[in-house]
Amino acid sequence: MPVPVSKQWTRVRTLGRGASGAEVFLAADDASGDLFAVKSASASGAAALRREQAVMAGLHSPHVVSCVGGRAGRDGSYQLFLEYAPGGSLADKVAKSGGLDEITVRAYAADVARGLAYLHGESMVHGDVKARNVVLDANGRAKLADFGCARKACSGAKIVGGTPAFMAPEVARGEEQGPAADVWALGCTVVEMATGRAPWSCMVGDALAAMHRIAYTDAVPEVPQWLSAEAKDFLVMCLVRQASDRCTAAELLGHPFLACSVALDTKLEEDVKNKWVSPKSTLDAAFWESESDTDEAEEELSPSSAERIKALACTASALPDWESDEGWIDVLSAAPTEAQVAVAVPALETTDPDDSVISDEATIAECGVLDTALEYGGDSGAANAGEGDRGSVEGTSPPTYY
Repeated sequence: MPVPVSKQWTRVRTLGRGASGAEVFLAADDASGDLFAVKSASASGAAALRREQAVMAGLHSPHVVSCVGGRAGRDGSYQLFLEYAPGGSLADKVAKSGGLDEITVRAYAADVARGLAYLHGESMVHGDVKARNVVLDANGRAKLADFGCARKACSGAKIVGGTPAFMAPEVARGEEQGPAADVWALGCTVVEMATGRAPWSCMVGDALAAMHRIAYTDAVPEVPQWLSAEAKDFLVMCLVRQASDRCTAAELLGHPFLACSVALDTKLEEDVKNKWVSPKSTLDAAFWESESDTDEAEEELSPSSAERIKALACTASALPDWESDEGWIDVLSAAPTEAQVAVAVPALETTDPDDSVISDEATIAECGVLDTALEYGGDSGAANAGEGDRGSVEGTSPPTYY
């Protein structure tokens, strides 16, 4: 459940950074200790975050990340407060394992399809469905996140966007982007989960040729041969090149590939419970077991006390650099003397309503030209509207790739 945010909160650690200086960090409410995520943008990206908040404000579904508020800084920056998903992004889980087994793929695909069915029922289009924009909650369930490219399906505006490798043919041609485009992207996400790679990965480095192939040929993403007949049939239903011939997300929930995933929900949640306890606030012991800002896996503790004590020892080269000025602040003594003495103490990261964090997006981007999100259409000029690895570009015609 999303929690309300009071006026005072403390920054805990960074969750992700985008290539353009974007950032999302974990924060704790000073009054309650509850944890939430903060998506921050400088003045140049504040309008995009305000727009995203307006889109998310009307969404209420267990399959969609909740927005719990937002706040503007005096310098024009903006911070968007979001439900914290302790499981991280689905893309990170896929990358760590190099691909998921079909049982797990079914469960996550069903969650994403439920989220899309809800959005489409609200006349909304996500616009950038992929594993990077799906997060895992405390129960291991998948939720749609990053609504920087989302818009009303019936708005009539001919604006399309998203990540090229996940774009439907009609989107790649710059024609339209309706609910059917999200269904195509769902199929691409299933391929990504199964293979550990984005679709069209064989063409990384030649984005222009890849976009032409998506838009103007009869090609579809390659389907892994090891998948079951049900999985292959599901992908055939998603990856129909003609948008009007694709199934809807609601119809796909009745497909055998997803229908049987209901029986897998209990297993997935049990697996999560056996691995970890989700932190709800800074008072939870599990929250303090990992404070690293990196994605490296934690090493298992040695069962031997002697080995654990030995592991605490370190060489001189591993000791902190006490002479470095980085990470320290000077604090003057309370009673000033003729020569005031400066004492160095570690800096504590906190924030109040007027603090600003310079950044623009939300999660760490995957490298590669084909995983860069673009948005074009209209005549409003350039704007950053996405999260993580998306650099959005608006114009009157489809983008040119070099």
